[in-house]
Amino acid sequence: MALTDAQLEKLFVDGEFLTKKEFESVKTVAENKHIPVTDAVVELGLLSELQALSLIAEEQGFRFVDLTKERIDPTVLFLIPERVARARNAVAYKKTEDGVWVAMVDTNNYEFIALLQKSFNAPVQVVQTTHAGVGHALKGYQKDLLDQARLLVARMAKKPDEQDVVKLINLLVEAAYRGAASDIHIEPEEDDVVVRFRVHGDLREALRYPKESHDKVVFRIKILSRLRTDEHAQAQDGRFEMKYPDARVNLRVSILPITHGENIVMRLLSEGFSRLRLEDLGLLDDDLEKVKRAAQLPYGMIVVVGPTGSGQTTTLYAMLNILNQPDVNIITVEDPVEYSIRGIRQIQVNPSTNLTFEMGLRSILRQDPDIVMVGEIRDPQTAGIAVNAALTGHLLLTTLHTNDSATAFPRLFDMHVEPFLIASSVNVIIAQRLVRRVCSNCLESYAPGKDLQEALRSDPAMFQLVQRMSGEDKIENLRLYHGKGCSVCHNTGFTGRLGIFEILQVTEELRPLIVDKASSDDIRKQSVAAGMRTMVEDGILKVFKGLTTLEEIIRVTKV
Repeated sequence: MALTDAQLEKLFVDGEFLTKKEFESVKTVAENKHIPVTDAVVELGLLSELQALSLIAEEQGFRFVDLTKERIDPTVLFLIPERVARARNAVAYKKTEDGVWVAMVDTNNYEFIALLQKSFNAPVQVVQTTHAGVGHALKGYQKDLLDQARLLVARMAKKPDEQDVVKLINLLVEAAYRGAASDIHIEPEEDDVVVRFRVHGDLREALRYPKESHDKVVFRIKILSRLRTDEHAQAQDGRFEMKYPDARVNLRVSILPITHGENIVMRLLSEGFSRLRLEDLGLLDDDLEKVKRAAQLPYGMIVVVGPTGSGQTTTLYAMLNILNQPDVNIITVEDPVEYSIRGIRQIQVNPSTNLTFEMGLRSILRQDPDIVMVGEIRDPQTAGIAVNAALTGHLLLTTLHTNDSATAFPRLFDMHVEPFLIASSVNVIIAQRLVRRVCSNCLESYAPGKDLQEALRSDPAMFQLVQRMSGEDKIENLRLYHGKGCSVCHNTGFTGRLGIFEILQVTEELRPLIVDKASSDDIRKQSVAAGMRTMVEDGILKVFKGLTTLEEIIRVTKV
């Protein structure tokens, strides 16, 4: 039986792991976010998941197992199908005379345990583990997929077969999806072809296959993407879909002729990403509230800015998810449509039929929309229509490519939009970058080394911010955090990414500056004076919370 809040309070507070005040804060967060108390303890950083769950396991009489340090028997692992293991956060990891040992996050799921016992026709020994432990074990499924792909490649080298090519592509896509990759790169080189997966921003080699098989691989991907199979000298873009029992994955395909053949990059767009919440992006509480308030306004513009690949589209989709209600009409015009969202009308830009952002937006406004999303403002015509739409009773979401929030205004000035219209229509500018998230499984504190000290001293502005926000004058006395490397993060010290943000609200004090076409520096100063936290400050706060590293903030904020 799950522990009650009173029992958890007794465990954490009486055991002197938390103070009474800290536990009250935990309960408030749990109630407000509708999450278990244990998750709230971890989210607030008061205990690690490993600490919290091991305490609960001991209290309930379960053995606790850290799966990241256990040898997992692959023959036992596959006793539970992967989709079931993922859905239930449960992994079979060894078999003894006592039965099959199953590590679970929720050890109170008695119905599932009974089903496993019936399926195994053997006793089930239940132990407690963490989400990180289950995540580590689940990589065994992906490793098996890549091992199968390598065996297939070896067979293809001896006796090429078209069906083997079909199987190879299926295995690569599923392995990339199971391994949380965002992109698959298939890159012909002089002697062979290298396949790399981009995971959490980093490219990692998955396998290589003979150059002789590459034409067949390209042909198969072109067939799936409905591209011209006889075209080898021009770039082509397409998409196709793969379905699995637990998910549907869309792949956006780009094929480009290079020196040694046709280079392929496939972006994986899982339907799960389209259900992302704003809370999942890394916004701190006060910034999250600002964005939510702006998204609830009946009209005006919300503009998300940043360089290519900084997650603007994901932020727009997260906002659309909270706005997508039965009583509103939402229409988007995108290039490309990355995620399909039920209940929203989405338009794909197609220049060959004159369906540009400008023409699409003009047509949308005749469809009685309440909320409009324009994938990107690229030209003066689209900018003008968007601003007018925001002034005439529509909430309009869009992106611009600028380095920070304040430079979005000069960018709109350059597109010949009247300053008074910008001042009246824009509600919020969200500037963002993506940084790697420190692995919580191997998180440790450290003092900055000589290289980091030198990097800080060479950037006086950053140095002063770190000093002010840490309250520490001497760099060598700072306590920072990084991941030391473990099996969960493939010894990288990082798992996943999160955003660093600056949220510029257009206030009554700021509007005269915009009307007067003030410089971005003046707009920034006024916004900071009004309480805006800069992107670098947001990043440094996340450094001190142990979410990312100072090196990451320095890397992504250098313009």
